Amino acid sequence: MTDTPEKTAPTSVTCPAAKDPAVRKFIMAGMLVGVGIYCWIDASLGKYPPPEAWDFAHINEAAGHALNHWTPWIAIPAGALMGLLGVRALRRVLTADAEGMGYKGADKLPWDKITALDASRLKGKGILKVEYEGGEKLVLDSWKLRNFRELVGFVEAHSPVAPTTQT
Repeated sequence: MTDTPEKTAPTSVTCPAAKDPAVRKFIMAGMLVGVGIYCWIDASLGKYPPPEAWDFAHINEAAGHALNHWTPWIAIPAGALMGLLGVRALRRVLTADAEGMGYKGADKLPWDKITALDASRLKGKGILKVEYEGGEKLVLDSWKLRNFRELVGFVEAHSPVAPTTQT
């Protein structure tokens, strides 16, 4: 005779960020910084001098000069911003417990404030929209959160309203 452990409902669910969205941001950051550095090196080597005249007859020379002299000023800061957004995306953690649910560092959404659960895109896309008082929405996305199935089960168990699957 063996004792089988009883399954108990979890008291909380923690959903760290998935890596895929952040990886895309890091790839974009690398591409932007790489293009910016490449253009900066080309401009500093003098490969693209100013055109003889800024008219339509010298459009190729003007475009080459402008691209290589101005792209680093746009692409490198944009790449740095994308890198920061990637780090931010990796650091997001959603926690759901007996009090409510919310992202780390933000106010929790109490369960009694939920007015509707829109599960119309849950099966196909893995998206559950949680609507709460004031017409606000919290979108839970399986692509952005790990432990998503456990979270959906926890939300359905603690929410005062049943999920709807109609759009």
